Amino acid sequence: MYYGNDAVLLNKSGNSKSIRLLQMLLLSMKGGIPKRELMDNLYEWNENADTANRNKNLNNLIYRLKGQLVSGGLPDDEYVELSEGMCCFKSRVSVELDIQQFEDAVEKAKQLNEGEEERRHLLLKANEMYRGELLPACQSAMWFFHKSNYYKELYLQTIWELEKEFLKVKDYKNRLLLYARAAAIYPFENWQVHLIRCNLEIYRYREALDIYNATMELYSREMGSPPTKELQSCFEEFELIDENHKSDIRDVNSWKNMDKAFVKRKAVIKQAILGEENIKGAYYCTYPSFVDYCRLVVRAKARNPLPSVLMFLTLSWRGKKDSQKPINLQEQMGILKEAIGDSLRIGDAYTRYGNRHFILMLANTQKEFCEIIFRRIEIIYKKKSGKAELWYSADMTQRLEEAVM
Repeated sequence: MYYGNDAVLLNKSGNSKSIRLLQMLLLSMKGGIPKRELMDNLYEWNENADTANRNKNLNNLIYRLKGQLVSGGLPDDEYVELSEGMCCFKSRVSVELDIQQFEDAVEKAKQLNEGEEERRHLLLKANEMYRGELLPACQSAMWFFHKSNYYKELYLQTIWELEKEFLKVKDYKNRLLLYARAAAIYPFENWQVHLIRCNLEIYRYREALDIYNATMELYSREMGSPPTKELQSCFEEFELIDENHKSDIRDVNSWKNMDKAFVKRKAVIKQAILGEENIKGAYYCTYPSFVDYCRLVVRAKARNPLPSVLMFLTLSWRGKKDSQKPINLQEQMGILKEAIGDSLRIGDAYTRYGNRHFILMLANTQKEFCEIIFRRIEIIYKKKSGKAELWYSADMTQRLEEAVM
């Protein structure tokens, strides 16, 4: 909140009742909010609640809020108006709200015809104003949760409407920006699929692959699970063709052009698979890639029965009595990742699973050597300024196969 160029300082934490009251009043600027609704959300509703006492508490809270606003730098005013059971924010000073500007831009755009420049401008303005969930610290309260969902739905409307506009004029640049922004705000809601497909449409295969790999890594690191099937099928469904040819499944020449495009990319594919230079240490990969690698190792036993071990490595923190400062988990996991890579052989692979775990596939290794490998990782981790505790468990892949069967 700003009054002119000066911040309004209320000297209250974000979850205090007076701040929540102010937020609810500002979010209900259009028509106000029923006093009973305020009481139910600020003092929790139940059928045995003392209405008179809750009413008194709310009146006192409103009175305190007025004083806090004035002491925070605003001019002397009533600010809260009560009338016929309704409560609203009222001020002689004009009030500009970002949420109101956002909502107004969306509503004005709805009244204009598709293709109009002003409509596109309003949708872009609204889209760029949206920065994520409304008041995320208040999301545990259903009143704020529903409000947040309402504004999210408006934001999604701007995306779909702008997408239609950009598709009509083949504006790939703004489509990429639109999807990239959505993916940054909501990284686990599949916006990367739209981003990858748009890149593939303009033959930016390298960029699409980079987004795909980064998303795989993100899901593995933060969720401990692979992304959706829709993301994984992006490359399988896309027709490989260059910008000089058109795709028509009924035309034999179209098939030939696609085959030529594939042949042209052989060098790029070989470079991606075999072009790694200065190979050293274990191979780090995303969780889905790691699963595929492990399955290949298990299947290879049919020809070459070499032993292999899965090691499950965990970073833990119990803290010390004389230490009040917690560790930086992401930093420590980065250090541990380096330590694992430096400790294992080139033929081994490992991946991150969630926020505190790594899984290692140790090829041509017996289970009894895992203790030595673990100690080696632990020593290197400590040398690299590792501060947490490590522990592990391990199983021969043969035992895992028997357990599954």
